[in-house]
Parts: sequence; structure tokens; C-alpha cells
Amino acid sequence: MTRLFTLTLLAMLALPWGAAAAAEPEVTVTLHVTPVEIAVGDTARLEVRVRARGGSIQNLELADLKKYPELEIISHQTVRPIQFSFGFGSGVQKESSLAHVFVLHATAAGTYEFAPAVAKVDGKVYRSTPLTLVVQPGAGDPQPGSDPAAVAGVATESDLSGARYDERAFLRTVVDSDEVYIGQQVNVTVYLYTRLRLSPQSVIPGKPSMDGFWVYDDPITSLQSQTIPVMGAHYRAYVLQRSAAFPQRTGDLTVGPPKVTFDVGGGSLFDAPERVQRVGVPVAVNVKPLPQPGPSNAVVGLYAIKAWLDRTTADTGDAVTLRVDARGRGNVQDLRIHLPPIVGVRTLQPAIRDQQHFQDGKLSGTRSWEWILIAEAPGEHVVPPIELHFFDPDADAYGTASTTALTFTSVGAARHSQPTIEPRDAEPALPPATFGPIRMYSALNRGDMPLRERGWFAWLLAFPPMLLIVVMLGARVVRRREERSATAGAVQRQLVRRAEDALQANDPRSFYDRIVASITHALDSRLEEPVGGLSHAALRTRLITEGFDDDLAQRVINELEGADFARFAASGVSKDEMERCRQRTAAIIERIQRSTGAA
Repeated sequence: MTRLFTLTLLAMLALPWGAAAAAEPEVTVTLHVTPVEIAVGDTARLEVRVRARGGSIQNLELADLKKYPELEIISHQTVRPIQFSFGFGSGVQKESSLAHVFVLHATAAGTYEFAPAVAKVDGKVYRSTPLTLVVQPGAGDPQPGSDPAAVAGVATESDLSGARYDERAFLRTVVDSDEVYIGQQVNVTVYLYTRLRLSPQSVIPGKPSMDGFWVYDDPITSLQSQTIPVMGAHYRAYVLQRSAAFPQRTGDLTVGPPKVTFDVGGGSLFDAPERVQRVGVPVAVNVKPLPQPGPSNAVVGLYAIKAWLDRTTADTGDAVTLRVDARGRGNVQDLRIHLPPIVGVRTLQPAIRDQQHFQDGKLSGTRSWEWILIAEAPGEHVVPPIELHFFDPDADAYGTASTTALTFTSVGAARHSQPTIEPRDAEPALPPATFGPIRMYSALNRGDMPLRERGWFAWLLAFPPMLLIVVMLGARVVRRREERSATAGAVQRQLVRRAEDALQANDPRSFYDRIVASITHALDSRLEEPVGGLSHAALRTRLITEGFDDDLAQRVINELEGADFARFAASGVSKDEMERCRQRTAAIIERIQRSTGAA
């Protein structure tokens, strides 16, 4: 009887345990945001949570968070509290929860609808209620009915020229005009449209090819974006490249397809990192010739020009610096001006300097020329007006900018310029070989063997001619050594060493004298006749006639003119500039020696 009572009591106590084990877990899934309405640029706190009593949480997911890159996740926190409760007759009950808390930054206005969050507990799926977040336009955002393209400077769904549409990301190339004159500026901008959450540091753009254009790139120091609606969705548009392109020939030119590679994802628990690559499409530009009639040497742009002298009086033979500045809108590297000849004045090759800057979508700058004018006769010398013809595409008309005439006076008698090329030292004459008379002595001794019959007599006779041959061979060796020391290569090396010594001594005048001597000696050796008496223009003509290429001939003239410029310039010459001149001269001499012109 006692045993039966005990079994009955144990069975009654086990009933609640079995009922508890068979009961369904209590699961609650919630999704809410605070506040439910914000403005662009504000933040909101989004929380998705699941609570389970009596079950095991396996997963919690909010898939719609990937749909809206306009909502940037600036922080993410995961919370996993677990609780236990005890009760008599009901055993031990486990209560657990899992929560994801996101702080979102709104970058675009709109209504963002989230589907229910999904949780899985003990293999069964549970869902929350849906959620709606409203983002109102900020103070600087376009209002409904305005044109977003006018704000961002990029296209909306009504204009996707220069692009191949993709719902995730695509590139677009924009040219401000697809029909221009030769030399007219074309602004080329490459945009990246994306709905992906990218890392700006991972963006690697590839420049489009621009054959037939001279290109000035405006550097992009940081990626800035604006939100643009395209095909009913919000895209962020980044400027990857901004260039001013100047067509150099007429006809149809093509801006090649741009490329870009970047990383996306990793911003939330549900976003895996991904490498994305996109390629754009080419864009055609029709280039027209300048309208006629018009000056043949006109450049495209709008320019002003002025000129001045550094002094108006100088001694005859001294230098006066003429400076001309052309400033305006356009590609200043296209500018060419011609200085008319001035009677009684020798003009050296000008030094040219450029300054350019890109502002408000226009490239402008200044090109400066500096001539060294050397008066070779006393009196008043007039620098005539210098003209620059240009075509202004905005006004669709030609124009001319001109300087005023300038005068300077040289006083004193003309001075003969010192030669800049040192004469080659005369080769030392070899002293003639002299030999004393050959004297033979013999004594007539009766009864002795004649000398001619002695064994050493033949060697004695052979010794003088052998000695003569040895002396002649020695003299020839000495002569060849001296000839080798006087060859063109040896002289060339000696001149180069003297130039290097002048460079180390920081003696510009001696240095540039040696530079001129080195180049002239190389030309003398190559052409087998002296060229020191030729003017620079005549020398250039002679080099072209002898078969030297035009680039080498021009470099030779430029370096000779530059040496004269350095000798006569009022300001000092730096040691760094002399070192660069030495390197250029070495390259020119090497090209002269390897030239296929006249040997």
C-alpha cells in the first residue's frame, strides 16, 4: 500500500513537467523606429528584437535594410540577454532574446517601407509587423516639382545619354557640348551612379581615352555625392573625373569608355563585402574647323596681351630683356607669337613660362615670353607692336590683341663679342728621329782570321737595321698615342670635363662657354667642317640639309640660344639649372654622334 501511494505521487508531480515540455514557446518579434519621421541629414534609431520563452532563438533578419542605401548605417549593436525563471510545479523555464539596434543617417527624402522582420525559434518562423519611415526634404534639398538635374548637374531618368543603365550601379560620361570648333574647350565629367553602399577609399577610377584632345584634368581630392532619382529609385551620384579637353583636329573624335572598381557591403550584419567593377560607354564629339574668312594663325579663346622692357637704356653689346604676357580664357599652350626682326639688334631664343588654372568650368591662364635683345650698334631701337589673333567661340567672332611699340637706346661704340669656343690646341710636332753615322773600324792584322769570317760578324751587321726598325716602331707607337689623345672623342671628353669643373666652381660664364664649345665641336666632327661661323638660323638650315631630324636640329639651336641667354641674362644662374643644362647637352651630343646625317 505504501509503495502504491509513492508511485501515484511521483506520477502526479511529473505531469506538469511533461506539459511544460510539450507546450509551444512564447515568441514575440518587434520592429520599430524612433522617430518615425525625420528630415534629410537627421538620424533615426531602428530596433528589431525577438523574445522567446521556452524556446531557442536560431535567427533574426531584416532583409529590407539592404534595399535603401539612402539610409546610411552609422552604428550597429547586437544585444543577447538570457533570463531564467523558477516556479514550483512548473520546473525551470528559459527566457532569451536577441536584438539588433541600428542608427540610420538619412541622405535622401522619401518614404521607406520595411517588410516584417523574420525570426526563427526552434525551427519555426515568426514575423513582426511592417514599418514605415518618412524622410522629409532638408532645407538645401530640391523641393517636389523641382529639377534634380539642375541641382546636381547630372541627369535624371529623363536623360541617360552617355550611360548604360544598371539598377545597382553604372557610369555616365557627360560632355557639355557634342559639337565644337577645333581648339574650343569641351568639359568632360564622369559620374558614378550607385545604389550600393560603397567605401569611398576603395574607389579606383580608370580615365577614359581621349585621342585627338589636349586634356587638362581638374583633380578630385574627395568623393562628394548628391542623391538623384533615376527610374523611380534614388541613386547617389559621385564625380569621378572632371577634365577640360581641347580638340586638336577636326572630324569625329571619341571620348573612350571610363572604368571604375570599388568595394561595397560590410556596413551591417546582413551585408557581405563585394568587389564591383563597371565600364561606361564612349561619347562622340564633332569638331568643326574655324569659320572662314579669318586669320590663319588665330587661336581659340579670349586673350589680352601686353609687353614691357626691363630698361630703356643700355651700353652697346649689353642685353635688354623684353617680356610679353598673354592672359585670358583658353589653352594658353596653343599660343604662338612672332617677334619681328629689329634692325641692329640680335634676338635670342625666348624663354617661355605657363600658368594655368581651372575655375567655374573654364580653363584660363597666362603664357609669358622673355627675349634677350642685344644691341649690336648704338642708337635708338624700336620693338614693333606684337599681335595675337584669336577666335572667341562664345561670341562666334574673331578678335586681335596687340601691344604698343617700345623703344630703347644703346650708347657707346660697338664691341666685338668674345669667342665662346676655345681654339683647339695644335698637335705637338714629333721630333725627327736622328741617327749618328755608322762607323766601322777594322785592323789589318796579318795572320789573323778576317772579321767577315767570324761567327758574330753577321749579327753585328744585322744589329743597326734591327735597331732602326725598333726605333721607328717606337716612334710610331708614340705618334699613335698622341693621335688618339687628339681625336674628336678625346677632345670632346676634355671639353665635358672642363664644363664639369666650371659647374663645380659655380662659374656660369665659363660653364656655358664650355657647353657651346662641346656642342660646336661635336657638330664639327660630325660634319667634318667648322660651323662656328654660322648664325643660328643658318646652322639650323645646314643641319636639316645634312639630314639631321628636325627635333635634334631645334634642340641644338635651343641649347646654343639658352647658353647665350645665360651668359647675358641680368639675373644669376642657379647651379641646379647648370646641372640640367649639362644633362641635356650630353644627350644632344650623343644624338649628334649617332645621327644618320652627313658623316
